[in-house]
Amino acid sequence: MGYRIHVITDAETAQRPRTQFPVSVILERVPVTGNRWLSERWQAVGVVAGEHVSGAAVSCTPINTEGETPRYLWRGFQVELFKDEAESYYFNLLAQNPSIFVVCRQDEEGVVAPFLVTVSYDAAGAHMETDDIVFSVPMPPEIYLWVERYVLDHYVPEKKRKRKRQ
Repeated sequence: MGYRIHVITDAETAQRPRTQFPVSVILERVPVTGNRWLSERWQAVGVVAGEHVSGAAVSCTPINTEGETPRYLWRGFQVELFKDEAESYYFNLLAQNPSIFVVCRQDEEGVVAPFLVTVSYDAAGAHMETDDIVFSVPMPPEIYLWVERYVLDHYVPEKKRKRKRQ
């Protein structure tokens, strides 16, 4: 019995919804005054979407070290979509402020580094329950459209069912 080989064409690749979107994260370190336990805090400034700003591997580049609040560009991240989280994406899109969640960890020196970027409420909530730091930043328009297309293609709301009396 012979096997048929199917070569995927560029047209077929363009029609297939992509499940990953390259992004970079901008974090800044803000000095804290008047607090004896904290000298600085970290915050996510935003997410930049697209291949033109993303790298192949996770890396950090200082982009503004002058002044009191240095900023850092973290490259090499992908927002990845999964069918079983489509409902979470749906509710994120319906929110007043659709967001991207940047999940970070702090090392011994106090440096905060991202390790996950997601649009899933559920994933962000799960990381908030641990010691991970979760920042919420506005969702860029190109990612909003991409997630919206994915939700329209993969999310089917469950029908509400009435419970029968026993």
